[in-house]
Amino acid sequence: MKKLYTLLLSLSSILIFSQGSINFDTDVNWSPAPSGYGNYTYTDGVFTATGVDVLRNGTAAQDGFPGAFDTYSVRLRNNGTTSLTMLVSTGGIGNYSFQVRRWDGAPDTNFAVETTTDGTTWTPASTINASVTTDSDWKTVNGTINSANANVGVRIVSLGTTERIMVDNFTWTSPSTNPSLLISSPSDATVYSPVTTSVNVALSISNFNVALPAGGGDGHIHYQVTKDAVPQGVVMKYDTAPIALTGLTPGSYSVYVELVDNSHNPIAPAVNATVTFVISSYTVVANLAALRADVIANGAGKYYQVSSNPVITYARSSTYRNQKYIQDTSAGILIDDVPGTISTAMVNGDAISGLRGQTSLFSGVLQLLPLENATVASSGNTVTPQVVTIADITGNIEIYESELVQLNAVSFVEADGSTPFATSTNYTLDDTANTLAFRTSFAEANYIGSLIPSGSQNVVVLVAEFNGTAQVTARNVVDMPLETRAFNTIDGLTMYPNPSNGNTLYFTTSANAELDIQVFDVLGKQIINSKVLNNALNISNLNQGIYIVKVTEEGKTATRKLVVK
Repeated sequence: MKKLYTLLLSLSSILIFSQGSINFDTDVNWSPAPSGYGNYTYTDGVFTATGVDVLRNGTAAQDGFPGAFDTYSVRLRNNGTTSLTMLVSTGGIGNYSFQVRRWDGAPDTNFAVETTTDGTTWTPASTINASVTTDSDWKTVNGTINSANANVGVRIVSLGTTERIMVDNFTWTSPSTNPSLLISSPSDATVYSPVTTSVNVALSISNFNVALPAGGGDGHIHYQVTKDAVPQGVVMKYDTAPIALTGLTPGSYSVYVELVDNSHNPIAPAVNATVTFVISSYTVVANLAALRADVIANGAGKYYQVSSNPVITYARSSTYRNQKYIQDTSAGILIDDVPGTISTAMVNGDAISGLRGQTSLFSGVLQLLPLENATVASSGNTVTPQVVTIADITGNIEIYESELVQLNAVSFVEADGSTPFATSTNYTLDDTANTLAFRTSFAEANYIGSLIPSGSQNVVVLVAEFNGTAQVTARNVVDMPLETRAFNTIDGLTMYPNPSNGNTLYFTTSANAELDIQVFDVLGKQIINSKVLNNALNISNLNQGIYIVKVTEEGKTATRKLVVK
């Protein structure tokens, strides 16, 4: 009797350890205690996860979705060396699944999922890429190993340039000798963008030889696609390669897959699986205010087509994610375009036609990620900044976010006559009643390194936020106060004739040293960048209008407004 009890206990242990679920939430299971990116292990019974260059991630939202279920997840870094290896030492693995989500939408995720039956040799299983992480919400990745060996597991490895991903809730079932069928991708209820025309349905099949009858197979596969509740014909498939669906259009799809014998009858007991997905349509909005209202009501991640022609108030280069601040008469928004999807050359003052993209949130800022190229409807448009107060902005950030506005009679608290603007730094604007963060968000701004202007003045700014706290920034020296000590530090500087209707502009200074001259139009575009040795600058290429002239001599800077007639 004692021997029988021991045998039953052993069998019970095998059953317990041959299936499980890991949520990474127990502090004492982490080694060493996590602090930033590093190499960590998480051990729980027969399960061990080994992370290389990973981070223990919390639940704080990023890009509109929580960073973990319950307490923690594992974040894999955005480089080529990060990895996460998850092994079950005894009992083996039948099916496995885990939850994954991307950090945000750029660049695309790029990871391989591999499996092992001995802890040493790895076999490719699937890929975590843009077709899996279609937005920043959590997705399910699953597969089949069906091995009772020791050290069976799954490894996630970076394939190079990639966005960060979070991994949570790894589960596994016991190995089985029965036939099994699993749809490993896409995740059920995946939502694809409107430009999607093809989807691969990947299958994971074990203990069943799929082949032509002449090939000695156990049987084959039947699958049926249903679009918008209308079934299509049953298709016979004699291999386990992904089901390639092409020519797709927006709508709701389901794919039913089953194993059948060589006589086309479902095997007994039945083995089948179903996956659903949606190819989105664009939500057409009249203007940017309507887009913002829909996101507030329904959340970020949807796809929009903007009917208005917003004007670019500030366009950044590819070094800075091809970002474009745009606004129409109703509202503003930030375009974030890392891939350069909008290939049409665009500059400040251009009105954009045919804008289509997906919304996302970055540190609370609503962004539009373009999905298709857009065109220029017109050029040379001027946006007149709306005059607002600090209280207006802080009282309702959403109304003004990404808009170009003007603040009157404000001063920089940090202005002391000797402190220059530094990049990625917060300063404080004060209108005697309220304060507001002024952040030097643009490293390319030509006031970086210049002294913070003193005194009360009017400034033109773009409105942003950081997780609910309002911020503003200026695009260039055109937006900043001009006739203050901070921009008038060159002794004896004169510039003439002004207004000018000739081809030459003259300068004099007390030091009479070499001058660096930059000339900007009213949109902040640099027109001239020249060194002046003889006190004369050729301005014959300037059209009639108003310009800002920035003069630098021996490290000191001054600006002047120039009128060309």
